[in-house]
Amino acid sequence: MKKLQVILVVVASIALIAVGFLASRLLESGPEVTVSATSIEERLTRCSSLTTARLEYRGLVKYEEGDIPLINKKAFSMIYDAQISAGIDLGNAQVEVHGSDISITLPEPAIQDITIDPDSLEFYDEQFALFNWTDREDTVKAMDYAMEDAQAKTSQSDILAQAKEQAQTVIETLLAPVTEDGAGYTLHIQ
Repeated sequence: MKKLQVILVVVASIALIAVGFLASRLLESGPEVTVSATSIEERLTRCSSLTTARLEYRGLVKYEEGDIPLINKKAFSMIYDAQISAGIDLGNAQVEVHGSDISITLPEPAIQDITIDPDSLEFYDEQFALFNWTDREDTVKAMDYAMEDAQAKTSQSDILAQAKEQAQTVIETLLAPVTEDGAGYTLHIQ
C-alpha cells in the first residue's frame, strides 16, 4: 500500500511538472500575428480619401471689365477666405508582404477641395458703369477668379509635401501594432 502511494505521488508530480512546463511555453509565445497584403489593403481602403493637410488662405482678386470709365468700365477689388484641402486616396495604395517586410506604395497627394467662403467676401475700390452694372454676374465672375487665385496658391505652397508626410505618419500609426513591440514586421513606405 505504501508502495502504491509513493508511485501515485511520483506520477502526480511528473504530471504537474509537465503541465507547468507546457503552460509556461504557451504563455511565453503569445498569439502569433500574421499579416497579408489583402488585410492591409482592406484597412487602407476603409480610410479611402484621406485628407492630411489643410491650408487657410486669404486672397485678393482684382476684377475689371470694359474700356471707357463711367460708361462701360467697372472694376473692384475683392478679399476672400479660402480653405484648401490636400490628401491621398488610400484606395489606390499598393501593398506587398514578403516574409516579415511590408511595402506600401502610396499614390501622389492631390488637392481634394478648394472652398471659397462666400461670407468672407469684402469688396473695395468699386467703380460702377452706366451701361454695365449687373452685380450678380460680377459676383459669380469674382468667385471664379477667387477659385483660380486659390488654385494658383496651392502650387506656391508646400501643402502637397505636407499631405504626403502626414499620410506616411497615419499609415505608420495604423500599422504600429504589427510593426512594434516585437511583432516582427518591418514597414517600408514609398
